[in-house]
Amino acid sequence: MEEKIVEIKGRKFVVKKFDARTGSFMLIKVMGIVAPMLKGLDLNKITEKNKEEVNLNDIDVIKVVSGLTSLSEQDFNYIHDKCLQVCFEVLPAGPARVMNSDGNFGVVGLENDSATTFPLVAHALIFNVMSFFSESPLAGILGGLLGTK
Repeated sequence: MEEKIVEIKGRKFVVKKFDARTGSFMLIKVMGIVAPMLKGLDLNKITEKNKEEVNLNDIDVIKVVSGLTSLSEQDFNYIHDKCLQVCFEVLPAGPARVMNSDGNFGVVGLENDSATTFPLVAHALIFNVMSFFSESPLAGILGGLLGTK
């Protein structure tokens, strides 16, 4: 799947794939945040058959939050902007890029709307990073963790 449609606060958006370089960098960043959280899991127990049996209480969410809070502003801005650059709002005249390559918003009303842009960034990140785990039993676990509201 090369794109997906999401609805946030009554607005429809198309999320597309990153280019290969951006996708690789995002994977490294996400794994840097998620890896400490998986420290308590016995990865030998994770198979396609028993991934539901993994005890999510063994996951250290505090370490994940700590990883997010230690993200530099430069890295945060890079991730934020790259994610929004693969998002398009579905408008009557056709799709409009949410953020242009120069860092300016391409649609009206999002420049001050964190309640829409933050979930849109999360959708773009999840949509793009999860493809790396499509054949792995970790996909279900990471998908659940990354998809948590």
